[in-house]
Amino acid sequence: MLEANILESYRAAGDIAAKIREEAGKIVKEGTPLIKICDALEKRIIKEGGKPAFPLNISLNDVAAHYTSPPDDKTTIPPKALVKVDIGVQVEGYIADTAVTISVGKVGMELIKASELALENALKTIKHGVKSSSIGEIIEKTIKEFGFKPISNLTGHLLEKYNLHAGKSIPNVKTKIGFVLKEGEVYAMEPFATTGEGIVEDSKYAYIYRLPSPKTSTQFLSYIAREFKTLPFAARWLIYKFPRNKIEELIRKFVSAQIIQAYPVLVERGKGTVSQAEHTFIVKRNGCEIISA
Repeated sequence: MLEANILESYRAAGDIAAKIREEAGKIVKEGTPLIKICDALEKRIIKEGGKPAFPLNISLNDVAAHYTSPPDDKTTIPPKALVKVDIGVQVEGYIADTAVTISVGKVGMELIKASELALENALKTIKHGVKSSSIGEIIEKTIKEFGFKPISNLTGHLLEKYNLHAGKSIPNVKTKIGFVLKEGEVYAMEPFATTGEGIVEDSKYAYIYRLPSPKTSTQFLSYIAREFKTLPFAARWLIYKFPRNKIEELIRKFVSAQIIQAYPVLVERGKGTVSQAEHTFIVKRNGCEIISA
């Protein structure tokens, strides 16, 4: 069981995440710059009393995840697009992670339904003792009934304090082996559906980074450790503290030295359009509490 103060922080993060998800539906429109959406929703998280647990992900069409605006991003929402908005909120280090797919131009409506219903069906089965493999089977079956494919190499994940991926993964497909969910554990579950091959691969671009170890010496790394702990961050979050022309150079240097971890933008291998739905839940004895609803 979670201690009362921890549960309070999770619920507070979940409440904020739900508000931001609703706000995303209002501001994601044709022609809107992605950087404007990122900045607006991240600022709203802070205004509501939380902090971003990771840079706002805003991924278009065949981009499945890990796109956030770099500094001076000129990308805008095209006339027809599926826009995945993935939101992370942390309160005292405790994280709520949620996502919604928004159709611009009334495209991909069935694809959105596939990921949303997969999430809904899977959540109905959650309780202490349920097997991760059975959750993946439900997600896969639901998505395939729509005629689409689940993305097999993206998964849900266990959440812990300041730890977005805490070692256990909930698959989006049936697996032969797995684990049992336990009461008090907190997970983000995120089915992805696609018209493509069902596999994502790294692109050559990365705009999200993480400092795995807070033990640092330079001013640049010490600032990252102090402000973001071991959670992901974006280069544009640093432009108010360091010279803009130095940020890219320093990040490249520390990524090369394997001190900073880069998260490449993930693209569907068959160039298929991708939808995503996500909620964070706490496992209970006879069900679950969806904190991001």
